[in-house]
Amino acid sequence: MFWDEVVSLFTEMNLVPAILLIIGLIFCIVEIFIPGFGVFGITGSILLVGGVVAKMLYGGTVTQLFVLLFIIAVVLIIMFAIAVWSAKKGLISKSPLVLKETALPENYDQVDVNLLKLIGKEGITTTLFRPQGVVQIEDKFYDAISVGEYLEKGTRVKVVETQGNKLYVQKS
Repeated sequence: MFWDEVVSLFTEMNLVPAILLIIGLIFCIVEIFIPGFGVFGITGSILLVGGVVAKMLYGGTVTQLFVLLFIIAVVLIIMFAIAVWSAKKGLISKSPLVLKETALPENYDQVDVNLLKLIGKEGITTTLFRPQGVVQIEDKFYDAISVGEYLEKGTRVKVVETQGNKLYVQKS
Protein backbone atom coordinates (compact mmCIF):
# COMPACT_ATOMS: atom_id res chain seq x y z
CA MET A 1 0.00 0.00 0.00
CA PHE A 2 2.73 2.49 0.98
CA TRP A 3 4.87 1.71 -2.06
CA ASP A 4 1.84 1.99 -4.31
CA GLU A 5 1.38 5.54 -2.99
CA VAL A 6 5.04 6.39 -3.63
CA VAL A 7 4.91 5.00 -7.17
CA SER A 8 1.66 6.82 -7.95
CA LEU A 9 3.20 10.04 -6.57
CA PHE A 10 5.58 10.15 -9.52
CA THR A 11 3.65 8.26 -12.20
CA GLU A 12 0.42 10.21 -11.77
CA MET A 13 1.95 13.65 -11.24
CA ASN A 14 0.62 16.34 -13.56
CA LEU A 15 2.88 18.68 -15.49
CA VAL A 16 2.30 21.81 -13.36
CA PRO A 17 3.38 20.35 -9.98
CA ALA A 18 6.33 18.59 -11.61
CA ILE A 19 7.61 21.80 -13.23
CA LEU A 20 7.10 23.81 -10.03
CA LEU A 21 8.95 21.21 -7.93
CA ILE A 22 11.85 20.83 -10.36
CA ILE A 23 12.37 24.58 -10.86
CA GLY A 24 11.96 25.16 -7.10
CA LEU A 25 14.67 22.59 -6.30
CA ILE A 26 16.97 24.07 -8.95
CA PHE A 27 16.53 27.58 -7.53
CA CYS A 28 17.19 26.37 -3.97
CA ILE A 29 20.33 24.55 -5.10
CA VAL A 30 21.52 27.67 -6.95
CA GLU A 31 21.00 29.68 -3.74
CA ILE A 32 23.05 27.14 -1.76
CA PHE A 33 26.02 27.23 -4.13
CA ILE A 34 25.88 30.91 -5.13
CA PRO A 35 24.69 32.82 -2.08
CA GLY A 36 23.23 36.20 -2.83
CA PHE A 37 20.38 38.33 -1.66
CA GLY A 38 18.07 35.33 -1.30
CA VAL A 39 16.20 35.86 -4.56
CA PHE A 40 16.81 32.31 -5.77
CA GLY A 41 16.23 30.81 -2.32
CA ILE A 42 12.98 32.64 -1.68
CA THR A 43 11.71 32.02 -5.20
CA GLY A 44 12.72 28.36 -4.98
CA SER A 45 10.96 27.94 -1.64
CA ILE A 46 7.79 29.53 -3.00
CA LEU A 47 7.91 27.28 -6.06
CA LEU A 48 8.43 24.18 -3.88
CA VAL A 49 5.44 25.08 -1.72
CA GLY A 50 3.45 25.80 -4.87
CA GLY A 51 4.44 22.43 -6.32
CA VAL A 52 3.38 20.58 -3.17
CA VAL A 53 0.07 22.48 -3.04
CA ALA A 54 -0.52 21.87 -6.76
CA LYS A 55 0.15 18.14 -6.31
CA MET A 56 -2.35 18.01 -3.45
CA LEU A 57 -4.94 19.93 -5.49
CA TYR A 58 -4.54 17.51 -8.41
CA GLY A 59 -5.47 14.54 -6.22
CA GLY A 60 -2.61 13.80 -3.87
CA THR A 61 -2.99 11.87 -0.65
CA VAL A 62 -1.60 12.58 2.81
CA THR A 63 0.96 9.79 2.37
CA GLN A 64 2.11 11.33 -0.90
CA LEU A 65 2.37 14.72 0.83
CA PHE A 66 4.71 13.36 3.50
CA VAL A 67 6.77 11.39 0.98
CA LEU A 68 7.13 14.49 -1.21
CA LEU A 69 8.17 16.68 1.74
CA PHE A 70 10.66 14.03 2.88
CA ILE A 71 12.22 13.81 -0.59
CA ILE A 72 12.51 17.61 -0.85
CA ALA A 73 14.13 17.81 2.61
CA VAL A 74 16.61 15.03 1.84
CA VAL A 75 17.65 16.58 -1.48
CA LEU A 76 18.17 20.02 0.11
CA ILE A 77 20.14 18.57 3.04
CA ILE A 78 22.39 16.61 0.67
CA MET A 79 22.98 19.70 -1.49
CA PHE A 80 23.75 21.81 1.59
CA ALA A 81 26.22 19.18 2.83
CA ILE A 82 27.91 19.12 -0.57
CA ALA A 83 28.11 22.94 -0.55
CA VAL A 84 29.70 22.97 2.91
CA TRP A 85 32.18 20.28 1.92
CA SER A 86 32.97 22.12 -1.30
CA ALA A 87 33.50 25.39 0.57
CA LYS A 88 36.08 23.68 2.76
CA LYS A 89 37.85 21.39 0.30
CA GLY A 90 36.19 21.41 -3.10
CA LEU A 91 35.80 23.79 -6.03
CA ILE A 92 34.10 26.55 -4.05
CA SER A 93 37.10 26.77 -1.72
CA LYS A 94 39.25 27.74 -4.72
CA SER A 95 36.87 30.48 -5.84
CA PRO A 96 36.97 34.13 -4.79
CA LEU A 97 33.58 33.63 -3.07
CA VAL A 98 35.25 32.07 -0.03
CA LEU A 99 37.46 34.33 2.07
CA LYS A 100 40.58 32.47 3.19
CA GLU A 101 42.37 35.26 5.04
CA THR A 102 41.30 36.80 8.30
CA ALA A 103 40.48 40.46 8.68
CA LEU A 104 42.81 40.77 11.66
CA PRO A 105 46.60 40.62 11.48
CA GLU A 106 48.29 37.46 12.77
CA ASN A 107 49.68 39.18 15.88
CA TYR A 108 46.46 40.97 16.82
CA ASP A 109 46.18 39.38 20.25
CA GLN A 110 49.73 40.35 21.21
CA VAL A 111 50.52 43.36 23.37
CA ASP A 112 51.12 46.62 21.51
CA VAL A 113 54.58 47.84 22.60
CA ASN A 114 53.61 51.47 21.97
CA LEU A 115 50.77 51.17 24.47
CA LEU A 116 53.12 49.76 27.13
CA LYS A 117 55.08 53.02 26.95
CA LEU A 118 51.94 54.92 27.96
CA ILE A 119 51.67 53.32 31.43
CA GLY A 120 52.03 56.08 34.01
CA LYS A 121 51.40 58.91 31.51
CA GLU A 122 48.64 61.42 32.05
CA GLY A 123 46.05 62.69 29.63
CA ILE A 124 42.62 64.31 29.35
CA THR A 125 39.35 62.61 28.55
CA THR A 126 37.81 63.98 25.36
CA THR A 127 34.52 62.11 25.77
CA LEU A 128 32.34 60.95 28.61
CA PHE A 129 33.59 57.60 30.01
CA ARG A 130 30.75 55.15 30.79
CA PRO A 131 33.17 53.28 31.33
CA GLN A 132 34.66 53.47 27.83
CA GLY A 133 35.70 56.58 25.97
CA VAL A 134 38.50 58.47 24.23
CA VAL A 135 41.51 59.95 25.98
CA GLN A 136 44.10 62.39 24.60
CA ILE A 137 47.69 61.68 25.60
CA GLU A 138 50.50 63.80 24.10
CA ASP A 139 48.44 65.02 21.11
CA LYS A 140 47.26 61.49 20.24
CA PHE A 141 43.84 60.00 20.84
CA TYR A 142 43.29 56.49 22.23
CA ASP A 143 40.28 54.37 23.07
CA ALA A 144 40.38 53.62 26.76
CA ILE A 145 38.40 52.07 29.59
CA SER A 146 37.90 53.72 32.97
CA VAL A 147 38.84 51.69 36.03
CA GLY A 148 36.23 51.94 38.73
CA GLU A 149 34.11 54.98 37.90
CA TYR A 150 32.49 57.04 35.19
CA LEU A 151 34.50 60.06 34.10
CA GLU A 152 33.31 63.39 32.77
CA LYS A 153 34.74 64.98 29.62
CA GLY A 154 37.87 67.03 30.42
CA THR A 155 38.94 64.92 33.42
CA ARG A 156 42.67 64.41 33.97
CA VAL A 157 43.47 60.69 33.94
CA LYS A 158 46.49 58.44 34.30
CA VAL A 159 47.15 55.22 32.35
CA VAL A 160 47.38 52.41 34.90
CA GLU A 161 47.36 49.28 32.76
CA THR A 162 47.27 47.85 29.24
CA GLN A 163 45.84 44.52 28.18
CA GLY A 164 46.42 43.63 24.58
CA ASN A 165 45.33 46.69 22.64
CA LYS A 166 43.31 48.27 25.46
CA LEU A 167 44.26 51.15 27.74
CA TYR A 168 42.91 51.33 31.27
CA VAL A 169 42.81 54.75 32.92
CA GLN A 170 41.81 56.18 36.28
CA LYS A 171 41.26 59.66 37.63
CA SER A 172 44.57 61.28 38.60
